Amino acid sequence: MPFQPIILTVSIVDSIPRKASMKHLKKGLLLLIVCVYCITLFITPAIASVKLNGTFVVEKSCEAFLSIKRKTNPGNVLVKRDETYEILAKNKEDATHYLIRINEVEPTTRWVAVDCGKIIDEPVVISNNDYLLALSWQPAFCETRPTKTECLTEDTNTFEASHFVLHGLWPQPPSNIYCGVSQDVIKLDKDSSKWLKMPPIQLSADTRNELTEKMPGVASGLHLHEWYKHGTCYSESPEEYYQESLALLDQVNESPVRDLFVENLGKELNAREIREPFVVAFGENAGNKIEVKCKKDKDGDRNNMITEVWINLEGEIEANTSITQLLENADKAQLGSCKGEIDPAPVNE
Repeated sequence: MPFQPIILTVSIVDSIPRKASMKHLKKGLLLLIVCVYCITLFITPAIASVKLNGTFVVEKSCEAFLSIKRKTNPGNVLVKRDETYEILAKNKEDATHYLIRINEVEPTTRWVAVDCGKIIDEPVVISNNDYLLALSWQPAFCETRPTKTECLTEDTNTFEASHFVLHGLWPQPPSNIYCGVSQDVIKLDKDSSKWLKMPPIQLSADTRNELTEKMPGVASGLHLHEWYKHGTCYSESPEEYYQESLALLDQVNESPVRDLFVENLGKELNAREIREPFVVAFGENAGNKIEVKCKKDKDGDRNNMITEVWINLEGEIEANTSITQLLENADKAQLGSCKGEIDPAPVNE
């Protein structure tokens, strides 16, 4: 139906006796203004947000506002690169901000600028063969998270006391995550205490046993988190994803890189010293493809510890693929200048 203007005719002067006071006239004018204002509100469409579904992947750090106009941000909340959130709405068709849910803060719904990241509302298409292999030094991890299930049983005789363990194999770019994963599973994955509530995955007995040893985080559901967030963008098969991830891990553990860590338990190493055995084992350019990660110990000394080694890879990966060629093909890493202790097992009391 075409818009029909509403015409309001109010005769104030005729309704007022000639000897009426100016006071009555002012009241009448005020009534007219109020009526016109109410009609304007009635015929003006409300500005509302536009509902969205999907996952928001953060590509750069941004503030998370409670109010776009006022730029209020209780708790000074920041979303950081590679984090993912449920997306609820955009502020208008030609959006400047997205409304996302951040479960860890109050209020949980916040606005972030559209250039802060991207929306994933359907499976991501894998368009390259770039990967990041994340290997952990478990004794250092357990110093930062001593109450984790896998850390309660750590001792000097366990595999992780003298070997790197698998954190994950991550298809790149960082936004290449949760391929074909339902929102219900993504919500569970956002809370690490609920990882074991995610649907189980099918693995052969041999692969499951090997993974349990070489990824201690299985005890807390890390294998489910890594599969749903990263593995689904690598393969349709959890078996293939973990067999090939473990084969890459084994190549590093069978190299002088692992020997360097074992020989320096309780001592400090810097990133340059850690890159050197990569060059010896995997070629002259391999050291430039490595990023060394550090964290502070939670004990009284707050010492820096080497916690992880991130390895850039590029190429087709199969169970027998040599990591040497994958390193040669890969882009250079963010080298940094991390320096820290090679923490020995078990967790310090």
